[in-house]
Amino acid sequence: MKNWIRMACLAVGAGMAFGSMAQGTGPARADTVVEVRSDRIYLLNIARAGDRLVTVGERGFTLVSDDGAKTWRAVATPVTRTLTGVAFEGAKLGVAVGHGGSLVRTEDGGDTWTAIDVENDAGSDSFLGVTSLGGGRFAAYGAFGMYLDSSDGGATWQRRQVISEEFENHISEVLPFNGALWMVAEYGTLARSDDGGATWIELESPYEGSFFGMIAAADGALVIHGMRGTVFRSADGGASWQEVELGTTTTPNGSALLSDGRIVLVGNSGLVATSTDNGQSFDIKWSPAGRGFSALVEVPGGIVIAGEGGVGLLDAATLVTH
Repeated sequence: MKNWIRMACLAVGAGMAFGSMAQGTGPARADTVVEVRSDRIYLLNIARAGDRLVTVGERGFTLVSDDGAKTWRAVATPVTRTLTGVAFEGAKLGVAVGHGGSLVRTEDGGDTWTAIDVENDAGSDSFLGVTSLGGGRFAAYGAFGMYLDSSDGGATWQRRQVISEEFENHISEVLPFNGALWMVAEYGTLARSDDGGATWIELESPYEGSFFGMIAAADGALVIHGMRGTVFRSADGGASWQEVELGTTTTPNGSALLSDGRIVLVGNSGLVATSTDNGQSFDIKWSPAGRGFSALVEVPGGIVIAGEGGVGLLDAATLVTH
């Protein structure tokens, strides 16, 4: 798996299995005769839509689960490019984004999707993520400094300038935190917006390599992670950063704060890194399958992982140390 997982060029058929129906499978597009297996599709992001789980990935497919990730149903979207990000406000309203300027929205929790034309603002550049900002507001972002926002539930979008007209770094994640929006991107870019994304200021960064994600710890600290196992933590709202030794050069791609206060990072080669001290240190374990993880979400009694091996519950008992 490439370090920049969301920019991976997925070969046709690289992760998809076609054939007869089985548990965890669902119908594909109406104009095809194939079906999608939940353990044989490359998935890049996952989100909660109320009690439902929605995950997105290659060929514009989404998978939904209404039973805590025990079974999955495939739902086609109107686009055929890889979907890289998905976000929901509540149980019904959601937006998914992807390669080639693909952007789709749903008002029924992911049962159906509508394509939104953003060609004038996005062209054919790839989206790498989307964030729900509340109140019907969403931010979609990605390659070459692209940042769009919507105030009407994703129905219409406006492009915003980030930092300067010359800014062209790939944006990985946007996080609402302490009344502001925080952004991480490649080349060690850190930025903050105090006006809801209308304008951005670049912050001093502790790192020159690419950042892939940011998470707020239960104690109010910020934790950012990037390529080659890079992790930094700030306990003073980004004024200063301390490097956290992860103990591996494997890249973490996704992060989540669990209800019990633990921070979990997942990444390439089946990496699962857990912190019980608000990101000051991490315990490293690995999935024995060695397949890369893209994102995770908590469900009652467990963690659901999406990635190279599709989607499913993480079996903590099978994790190993190297």
